[in-house]
This record gives sequence, C-alpha cells and structure tokens, in this order.
Amino acid sequence: MKTKQLLVLVGVLVVLGLLVFILENPFGKSEEQKKVEEAKLLFPFFNKENAAKIEILTAFGTTTTTLAKQNNQWLVESMDNYPADQKAVEELLDKVAEMKTIQRASSNPEKQSVFQVDSSGVEAKLTDTGGNLLAHLFVGKTTPEIFDSYVRAADSNDVYIISGHLKTTFDKGYRSWRDRTIFAFLKEDVTHLTIKSEEEEIELQIDAAGEWQMLKPIVSAADGTEVETITDLMSSLETDDFAESKALSEYELGASKASITATLKDGSARTLLIGKEESGTHYVKREDKAQIFELNKGRVDKLIKKSVDLKSETPVAESEGEGASVTLDGEGGE
Repeated sequence: MKTKQLLVLVGVLVVLGLLVFILENPFGKSEEQKKVEEAKLLFPFFNKENAAKIEILTAFGTTTTTLAKQNNQWLVESMDNYPADQKAVEELLDKVAEMKTIQRASSNPEKQSVFQVDSSGVEAKLTDTGGNLLAHLFVGKTTPEIFDSYVRAADSNDVYIISGHLKTTFDKGYRSWRDRTIFAFLKEDVTHLTIKSEEEEIELQIDAAGEWQMLKPIVSAADGTEVETITDLMSSLETDDFAESKALSEYELGASKASITATLKDGSARTLLIGKEESGTHYVKREDKAQIFELNKGRVDKLIKKSVDLKSETPVAESEGEGASVTLDGEGGE
C-alpha cells in the first residue's frame, strides 16, 4: 500500500515538474517573447511633450481637424480655437509614443489600400513649435479580430499591427474633438439653487445643518434626494452635441424663459439658460459663454424641476441668522 502511494506521489511530482518546465521555458524564450523584446518603437525619436500641432485628415481628405497647443492647453484650431478634449488628445499622443514594430502585416505598397493605410484611412501629422515633423502616419482598418489596427509610418511601406481600435482614437469626427464640458465644479460647494421657468421661480438654500430648504415660492423643507440629483447633474454637465452658430433669438436664448443657477461657497455662480426644444432636444448655453449646446430633454427636465417635486413632507426648521434672507439674482459666471 505504501509503495503504491509513493509511486502516485512520484508521478504527481513528475507532472508538476513538466508543467513548470514548459511554462518557465528555462532553455530559451518563445518566438513571441523574442518579438516583443526585440521590437522597436515605430517613432523612436517622438516625444509627446514636444508636440505642438496635430493635423488629422479623414478618409480621402474629406475633413481636416487641426489641434494646436497654446499655454499648455490643446485647442481645436480648426474650430475657432475651442478648447479640445484634453484627455482625448493625451490618449492620441500616448498611442503614437507607444507604437512598436512587433508584428509586420505587409511590406507590399500595392496592399496599402487593402489595409486602408493610404488616403483611404486616417492620416495624422504631428509637429513641434517650429513646424518640424515629429510623426506622420496612416491609421487603417481594424484586424479581423477587431482588437488591433493596421498602421503605417508615412515614410515606410511596412504595415504593422498595433494594439487597439485606433480609428476611434484618431478620428473623432469634426465636432467630437471639442471639450464637451459645460460645467465642472464640486457639487459639495453648492449653497444655493435658483430655478426659473414660465410657471414659477424656485429658490433653494442649504442650511447650517447641511439640509436643503425651499425659500420660494413657498417656505418648506426640500427633498434632499431630489436636490442632490440636480447638483449631481449640473456639477459635471456635458453636452450631447454642439449647435450651429446662429442668433440667440433663433434658439430662444436671447430672453430665456427658463434657467438654473448654482451659487457656490466662494460666491460665484453658474447659470444655464434653457432655450427652445426641437425633436426632444433643448438648446442651452452658459450665461457667461457664447457656445450653444444641445441637451436631451430628459436631462433638462431633471434640472428644471417644479416646486411640488422639490417640496419635502418634513416641516422646515426655523431659520436663524442670515440664512433665510439670501436673495439670488441668477447672474454670475466664472
């Protein structure tokens, strides 16, 4: 019995030893490991910190987007220097810096159109402040596995397979390179809210105990959950799309009938003007900015609440000091 158990134990140890041998490969590295370690950067001299301009041409040059860096901020130069989505630009720069020649798909120039690494793909040129070319590449279609993309440096016929769905990184459409942020502040900093509509004007204030109170059109405790929904949304509000530049009157924003203002601890205010609705979308704008945005009606409805929805059943506590005497005029800006 003991001999049989010993043989079984020896057998198990042999199997484990073989597994370790196979996995560790002590006598050499796999071909895949060698490829990864020996791979070179596609743009070995590229330093993203030196990039000052990015030109992106979509398929067959149908659209050109120019991003330019000014005072450490990226702007969409081709769209009146509107602030760019900084994270999106950084992602693009990181991708260019990380590209390696691990797997070559082709060196045949006649196959460039097959991989869409010619004018049928997305072309990108990155230059420094002096206009010197840092990187010039074509981003083609995804591989059959859809998790990788074909990429070619403009001065080479070599086409490489690079990790990632890169067309979405380089081609975001004519509008989507712009920063979609409308407001960005800490919701905990909101001390007052003023909501204006055609029916009523609502004034809300947070008291010393951190509870929201309604001061207009009635005096009542406010529903904290409902108010938090408003501050959550408004403090990190992003646009659904950008509207064309037209006269404010065409969007019913010249004399807006609805608005919401959040006043912060430092006394500054953020006001969103609500314009007309078309096909389930409202035109809106910050009071202190020119850009007009498009916001889904459902999101607007979460901001422009009615007093009956904000009223709490809890009796309002008696106010002390200056709390109840605060008056908001809905004006202000950053």
